[in-house]
Amino acid sequence: MKRSQRYHNSPERHTQYRNEPHYNTYYEPVGKPPKKKKSKRIFLRIFLTFILIFALFTGLMYFLSSRANVDDLQSIENKNSYVSVDNMPDYVKGAFISMEDERFYKHHGFDLKGTTRALFSTIGEHDVQGGSTITQQTVKNYYYDNEQSFTRKLKELFVAHKVEQQYSKNQILSFYLNNIYYGSNQYTIESAANYYFGTTTNQNNGNGSQITVLQSAILASKVNAPSVYDISNMSDNFKNRIKTNLEKMKQQNYISDNQYQEALSQLNNY
Repeated sequence: MKRSQRYHNSPERHTQYRNEPHYNTYYEPVGKPPKKKKSKRIFLRIFLTFILIFALFTGLMYFLSSRANVDDLQSIENKNSYVSVDNMPDYVKGAFISMEDERFYKHHGFDLKGTTRALFSTIGEHDVQGGSTITQQTVKNYYYDNEQSFTRKLKELFVAHKVEQQYSKNQILSFYLNNIYYGSNQYTIESAANYYFGTTTNQNNGNGSQITVLQSAILASKVNAPSVYDISNMSDNFKNRIKTNLEKMKQQNYISDNQYQEALSQLNNY
């Protein structure tokens, strides 16, 4: 036997092969992109397409909202029973701000913080404040009352911003209080106070008794569901909403503790 054959068949030779590492010589052909990179590009294209469509849609809503003439809101002042909030007791406007938009004097038409808080409040089944600001509600009630859609919401936001730029906060609040439904065909706070309580919201009106703290809280609580909440026959749910409103009015310093306790005592008589 040759020396080379003896070496090839020797135990030392086999031991050496067993100890040598083995390498996979397979390789991916040059120019073929990895599948992961291809899927990422597809996802990126879909995402960019979505952004483009949303931008075009938002631009269209902005264009449509620009047709709303915010000067028209001043026509609300022509109502016979119109009363400006400047002529109302502070607790009247406080009743509505506390319940509907407690950051009213701090935002510029849209309140992200308030909307987020309202969302979590709804999830927790303690929804006592809506997600829309008073400015948004003013715009909705005047321009888009019968339209319920996402497009309406976008247009509402754009118009609310325009309203905030043109009018003072008290003017906007006056428009709101004099153009919402209080039930029984009453659309201004003065007519509602007259109808339900025989009182007036106008501090300059010396011919009638002034609306009370409790009556203000009742009206502010009623507008959430004017056809459901009955003042002459209050449900427990309605009373609890009024109590919540009074508590918020006290916390935000629209009424004193004495006024709060007096209003609660009067509520027990209903």
